[in-house]
Amino acid sequence: MPFTRILARIITQLNGDGRKRPATVLLEKQFGLIEEAKRDWLAARDYFNAVTDPDLIDHAIYTMEAAEKRYIYLLRRAREDGLFQEKFFANSKF
Repeated sequence: MPFTRILARIITQLNGDGRKRPATVLLEKQFGLIEEAKRDWLAARDYFNAVTDPDLIDHAIYTMEAAEKRYIYLLRRAREDGLFQEKFFANSKF
């Protein structure tokens, strides 16, 4: 009996059981963080372009630079992990 359970588990893992794998969840989370960082960076840039008070200009600059550094960091980390290649091939029709 244990052998059949082991075999069934192997077949289920090979065929998939419809649930998302932990790696897939992590990929989606990392891409979500990247998109959130990009939105934050663009919002900070828009804020910088809209600010006219000299005291707020410094704040806008620091906010924009921090958001840009976070976005670049997440992109670099994703590139090092090879995530861009996986996303490209997952969406391609080749």
